[in-house]
Amino acid sequence: MDEQTITVGLLRKLMAGISEEYWCAGWLGDLEYTLWDAVTGKRKDICSPEEIEQLKYLSGKCGGWMIWDEQAKDERFVPMEEWLRLYEAKRHKHLAKKDE
Repeated sequence: MDEQTITVGLLRKLMAGISEEYWCAGWLGDLEYTLWDAVTGKRKDICSPEEIEQLKYLSGKCGGWMIWDEQAKDERFVPMEEWLRLYEAKRHKHLAKKDE
């Protein structure tokens, strides 16, 4: 097993564990966006500073982020470039809704 495979697995476990611990959900709806807001400092009330540091570290090591894949009904790893596009698209969609 290579380092990326290991860190992707650890990132998935950490994200799902945070979801379970804080919201009693295996994978809370939009968890990936909520946790990314915590990692980027947009929200401070999501999880502990230690968990945020672990998320940052693992994401950096594996070069991406975990998302919920609606088609597969499971978590899926995406490279950072793809994740940042997904995150910005969701953010713009949310901002557009606010302006309606």
